[in-house]
Amino acid sequence: MNRHLHSVSKTRYAYWVAALFCALTTTALQAAEPPPWRELNPENTVFLETADGLVLIELNPDFAPVTVKQFKQLLSDGFYDGLSFYRVIDGFVAQGGDGSDMGELSSVPLIDAEFEIDWNDKFSYLPVQAPDMFAPETGIIDGFAVARDPLRGKVWLTHCPGIIAMARNDDKDSSRTDFYIVIGQAPRYLDRNMNIFGRVVFGMDVVQRIQRGPTLNNGIIQDETRSTRIKTMRLASEIPEEDRLKVYVTDTSSKGFKQLLKNRLNRKQKFFHNKPPRVLDVCQVPVAGRITK
Repeated sequence: MNRHLHSVSKTRYAYWVAALFCALTTTALQAAEPPPWRELNPENTVFLETADGLVLIELNPDFAPVTVKQFKQLLSDGFYDGLSFYRVIDGFVAQGGDGSDMGELSSVPLIDAEFEIDWNDKFSYLPVQAPDMFAPETGIIDGFAVARDPLRGKVWLTHCPGIIAMARNDDKDSSRTDFYIVIGQAPRYLDRNMNIFGRVVFGMDVVQRIQRGPTLNNGIIQDETRSTRIKTMRLASEIPEEDRLKVYVTDTSSKGFKQLLKNRLNRKQKFFHNKPPRVLDVCQVPVAGRITK
């Protein structure tokens, strides 16, 4: 395994610490009690490496069990190693894989639609906004931005920046191997239309350095020598414990995070000479991540 997959340079670590400090103070508006951290399960943590660095992904089998199962199998097979992000639209998505969603032959089975799931009162649900432009209400479950329809008893993951979903053709059951990462504004109109199955928890700076494609060609990069390639993509549980990094994210069920959310909604700080309305986009709620040896 490439040594870079298991370490972060001191310079980048210092930059991340500074960014995290800003996220939890300035951006998060100084919660009274710092949110504690939740360690990610190695069975649902993915290490993605490009020439530009490391990206860490948290999978969500609760909302997309079949998609996550197939994705894990592809990772175990080394399927994505060496493949490229071949369709990258600036301000929208970076799509990678083998191009099977473009109509090429593939032996990998198709995945049925996993657009929403039944509501469960056991969810550690933290409400954010009601109503929302695209749903009756929004909230957060275990760090993931979600939307909810209480009357229908349904809940689904939302297309916030850094979210990962499977690409597909017009048929709702045509997802297979190719995935995309949201790299721009939240395309919430895609909610309940795609199989969202994970999110980037660390390394969005690396994601943003993925080579863009020409806008007039729908972001498709014809010359593969210009595309950003996936060097390796591995499930954390398949990396020896003594070699892998530990990954943590903000515990969104904590008392400190709830206070952070309240402060962000009310905006009572002296900085605001014209107080914003009490509106909080679920995609604008920072959920920080960190890594340790």
